[in-house]
Amino acid sequence: MPRRFAVPELFLGLLAVGVAVVLTAHTVAGTIRDVKRTNDVVSVTGSARKPISSDLVRWSLLVAGEARTEAGAARLLRRESAVTVTFLRAAGLAAGEIQPAVVESDTIVTQLPHHRTRTRYRVSQELDVSTRRLDVVAAAATRVGDLIARGLDVAAQPLEYISTDLEQAKLDALVAATSEARHRAEILVKGLGGKLGAMRSSTLGVYQITPRFSTEVSDYGISDTSSREKDVTAVVSATFAVKR
Repeated sequence: MPRRFAVPELFLGLLAVGVAVVLTAHTVAGTIRDVKRTNDVVSVTGSARKPISSDLVRWSLLVAGEARTEAGAARLLRRESAVTVTFLRAAGLAAGEIQPAVVESDTIVTQLPHHRTRTRYRVSQELDVSTRRLDVVAAAATRVGDLIARGLDVAAQPLEYISTDLEQAKLDALVAATSEARHRAEILVKGLGGKLGAMRSSTLGVYQITPRFSTEVSDYGISDTSSREKDVTAVVSATFAVKR
């Protein structure tokens, strides 16, 4: 009659625990590898410049008249504004390109010795110029000194050069910056022996609109209006998945 050997219950219990630990360790290891694959990413920054030319110029001249009475100051302003408009028309600007703004009046009180005061009135008006004829305005701006030499109370603001294609230039720069970010990521990943996957996330920095070839940057962005020729710079930070 065959003999049967009894296996201690404690040994069976330990054997079961050992097998469970091995299986669990294998499962956890596989899970960790999957998580690592899922989280394999590369982050890069791409930038691009889009050259753009201004096609609109804005200019403002402040004309004023000052006299002992408000009526006298208003008459003086009317005369000096007419002279200034004539100057602008002679420079080549059309009447529709010159827009007078609202007339403003100020009272100037000056303290004199022996507790006396002197009161004068200053009436002013801005003449706003907006045109696509940039060269005409640029030439006129260099001759404002002629008006001052004639005794007119006139002050000219700097020219503001605007591009009506700015929004399209921003989009073009954004596309180019995104493409450069992807190209950089491809180079990095290829060097590591992997393949670039889909873009996971991206962040657009502030635009820098600067004079042509300028290297100036600002955390808050730059919006230059002093130069006719500009560069629109976009910066994109992007994160891509990496395939092994």
